[in-house]
Amino acid sequence: KVKHSISVNSWTSGLIACVGALNLEPGDEIITSPWTMCATATAILHWNCVPVFADIEKNTFCIDPKSVEKNISKKTKAVLAVDIFGQGCDYDSLIRLAKKYNLKLICDSAQSILSKYNGKFLGTFGDMGGFSLNYHKHINTGEGGVIVTNNSEYAKKLYAIRNHAEAIIENNSKNKDLVNMVGYNFRMGEIEAAIGIQQLKKVKKRVRIKQQIAHKLNNGLKSLKGLKLPEVRKGSTHSYY
Repeated sequence: KVKHSISVNSWTSGLIACVGALNLEPGDEIITSPWTMCATATAILHWNCVPVFADIEKNTFCIDPKSVEKNISKKTKAVLAVDIFGQGCDYDSLIRLAKKYNLKLICDSAQSILSKYNGKFLGTFGDMGGFSLNYHKHINTGEGGVIVTNNSEYAKKLYAIRNHAEAIIENNSKNKDLVNMVGYNFRMGEIEAAIGIQQLKKVKKRVRIKQQIAHKLNNGLKSLKGLKLPEVRKGSTHSYY
């Protein structure tokens, strides 16, 4: 139930496009998690911006909003939150911080397809978000990803960045923000898209199977001393990537 869903050839490309759509300046800062795959940080570096690492919550491994607030500076322009391993961040707190400090919010939900926070799908809480379709995710296209946004202006920029920033603007367009942009070949191929359409039909079953396996493991291991098992945030669901 988002307005725009934009396929890309990888979620790494998706992250680069999301950061690029913010029109940031070199040296601007984006706060993110250190406990994630490297593309989260390198997508920020790609645009000559600075990744600033906030600490994570001990029980969920997601970015800690309290640490985010401590790391906000005059150069901070956005927060890139990571829904790590299949569970979402504390979005009530992150959205409150974004409004308080006038920050943009990107949701890296690469590993958390179909997981929910307070009844709403992860990836849909920020200005932009998205999912990975890499070969070892819940469903895959070999390589691929999907960006989602409800912001039509960001969508225009994302479509442009995905396609070399060319050949999509009408001559009579009044949009002045779509000039002097740098874009790439981030398009998903037709074969990958066809695979993805079929994979999408299987995603609910795939997530359910992982949840059943995790439930068995948690029940079997919970009595062993020295092990700390994954906690599920109240009001959230976990897809156990």
